[in-house]
Amino acid sequence: MRIALLASFLLLLFATSCKKTPEPCIETDQTAVGVGTEITFTSCSEKSLSYIWEISGPEGAPENEMGWSDIQFSHAFTVPGTYTVTLTAYEDFSFLGESASTEVTIVIG
Repeated sequence: MRIALLASFLLLLFATSCKKTPEPCIETDQTAVGVGTEITFTSCSEKSLSYIWEISGPEGAPENEMGWSDIQFSHAFTVPGTYTVTLTAYEDFSFLGESASTEVTIVIG
């Protein structure tokens, strides 16, 4: 009984000690451009295997409804204004496990 209890405890300890909190990071080639100019966003995150990119900006901008799940994407903004691009990085595939987020501000003129 004691051996089984000890084995269970060690297994639980091992499983939880392997958790790796993602360290999200965004690289972009530009942060201020004109309408229609393409910007490339790349995840430079560590300890992560899946990603969700989201954009929020001026009311009514079509970008507010878009999202990506690749390690890199490019986009040409269609409405002038200030946008926040958020990257959420997950430790496992399929958006599972621990996650952490970071953001960058983009100005479209």
